[in-house]
Amino acid sequence: MIRHMTLEDIKDVQYIALTSWRHMFQEHIPLEVLEAFIDRSYSELMLRKQLEKTTILIATDSQGLPVGYLSYTPIDEDGECEVTALHVLPSHLESGYEELLLTAALELLHQANCIDVYIDEQANELQNFYLEQGFVLVESFPEIFEGIPVETAHFSLPVNQLVYT
Repeated sequence: MIRHMTLEDIKDVQYIALTSWRHMFQEHIPLEVLEAFIDRSYSELMLRKQLEKTTILIATDSQGLPVGYLSYTPIDEDGECEVTALHVLPSHLESGYEELLLTAALELLHQANCIDVYIDEQANELQNFYLEQGFVLVESFPEIFEGIPVETAHFSLPVNQLVYT
């Protein structure tokens, strides 16, 4: 099931974020850097602010336990928005939760002209996921993440690519 995040979900989102980031980036980013980033970016205060400024969807398993989440920004004046996070517990990857979250978000964003996502180029599985969903690679560029040089890939989904099943 997909639902909107509530304040009661903060601890679960923190756990999903830390577990997912560790799983995805532990070979490329030192654990202490990841944990410091998660502690700062996913603190209770920051998640409360995110709930005010973005939409966060929660995926729950058959027992109603949160196993993933997706967040996106509001559609701006140019008709664009951004998927800012998509994380699923490693134990639930390849179970369709990523697709369910993205499909729910796309249905809510049906008035957008374009939906963007920025991901680390080391996240090959995530890049493949977005490509399979119809996103196209726009550009790659170097960035500094927590003092570590990374390559970021910008993917976009024009509204005419949106397909609802």
